[in-house]
Amino acid sequence: MQKGSCMFIRKKNDKGVTLIELVIVLVIIAILAVLMVPNIGAWLPNYRLRSATRDVVSTLRMAQAKAVSNNTQYRVNFNAAEIGAANSYLLQHKTGGLWVSDGALQTLPTGISMSVGLLPNGRAEFNPDSTSSAGSVTLQNARGMQKQISLTSGTGRIRSDP
Repeated sequence: MQKGSCMFIRKKNDKGVTLIELVIVLVIIAILAVLMVPNIGAWLPNYRLRSATRDVVSTLRMAQAKAVSNNTQYRVNFNAAEIGAANSYLLQHKTGGLWVSDGALQTLPTGISMSVGLLPNGRAEFNPDSTSSAGSVTLQNARGMQKQISLTSGTGRIRSDP
């Protein structure tokens, strides 16, 4: 290199990226993100429905396990008039002839509605011998998709649609 010349020479062992390379990668990521947004909006109601179904089934199974392990009756109360909130449910246990809350009121996610079928007074009751009341709970999202959770009285089996 001659004295006084202002040439930039890149060495073979220079590491890093140029500003242009960085901008190109960011533009590609932005384009992919814009293409994905409509798919996420369509996917969200189904995700909420699956999540709500898992939560309700989990609470029902917990009530059944606690009834057996604590040798007392437990129930999951879906009766909106009793618990004071629609699309909600509450885990309760029986103490001295009264039903007492066993945890906080659980509310379904936005856009999920619930209907209770054949459960006595909107309550799923579990006995210490692992039996339960028979019936079903149906959850539905804003797009009309449904998931049904059913209880079998003789065995206390809790089953949800796939």
